[in-house]
Amino acid sequence: MKAKALMILCSGLLLMQTAQAAPNPANGQILFVNSPCDTEALTTPNPVITDTASLEKEVRQCDISRNINWYDDEIKDVVAYLNQTYHKFP
Repeated sequence: MKAKALMILCSGLLLMQTAQAAPNPANGQILFVNSPCDTEALTTPNPVITDTASLEKEVRQCDISRNINWYDDEIKDVVAYLNQTYHKFP
């Protein structure tokens, strides 16, 4: 009986994880434009930003240093907006 309950729990967790929505660049634009982040540092060529992972790292750093408190999905929205509009990483 415990094994069956564990299987149901694991299945539920997997379904929850796959139910996450894709990043929303339109929401990311709204969040970014209304944020105190350094626009130039995140939108112009920067040797620190070389791919989406480093872009996300810089957005998270802005979130922390400016005490914005974005949720993870909001950070991903901002990253998607910045990448789609400025950086164009694959």
